[in-house]
Amino acid sequence: MKTLVIRNIKLVVAFISVLFLSASFLSTSASADYFAGGRSNNAKPYVYYDASVASKGYTAHYDAGRSYWNSHSNVNIRKSSTTSSTTDRYYIGTTSTSGLLGRISPKNSSGTEVSTGSTWSYVTVTMYDNQMRAQSNYTASYIRMNAAHEIGHSIKMAHVAKAYNSVMPQGWRAIPSSLTSYDSGEVTKKWPF
Repeated sequence: MKTLVIRNIKLVVAFISVLFLSASFLSTSASADYFAGGRSNNAKPYVYYDASVASKGYTAHYDAGRSYWNSHSNVNIRKSSTTSSTTDRYYIGTTSTSGLLGRISPKNSSGTEVSTGSTWSYVTVTMYDNQMRAQSNYTASYIRMNAAHEIGHSIKMAHVAKAYNSVMPQGWRAIPSSLTSYDSGEVTKKWPF
């Protein structure tokens, strides 16, 4: 009888251990695909389009990128005609770094670049015209995907670890017709209000 009780206790402990390890593994492998920290105005920032955006013909592309994220009720990226200490800035530039399609530069209240996990006052978003033009399939849909991708970073979305149905994997592809359920879920997790 004592042997049976000890064996049953061992089985229960083993079962609980497996459940605990499974839960730990699943929570690690399903880690969020967004940056730590916060930002001014959360997912509702104002943004100023630098003159380079219109002069290079990218206004509609950035507008489409904003619209992609603004279709989520917790996001409201609004255009502004002026800048302030919390206004994001969108640019079009060129770079000699082959394959670099865009980047963000998060800033603190003094205008110093900070890490992605910090609290940001504002973000500069730059897409690189020469590198996008160098890609095959240089089309409006692909440019808009790139804009949505960089704007996603500006509201603290990180690169996805796997090729989910998302605008956040690295690479060059066409924009989805609407906000994906994956991206919507990540916004809800990061900005639940």
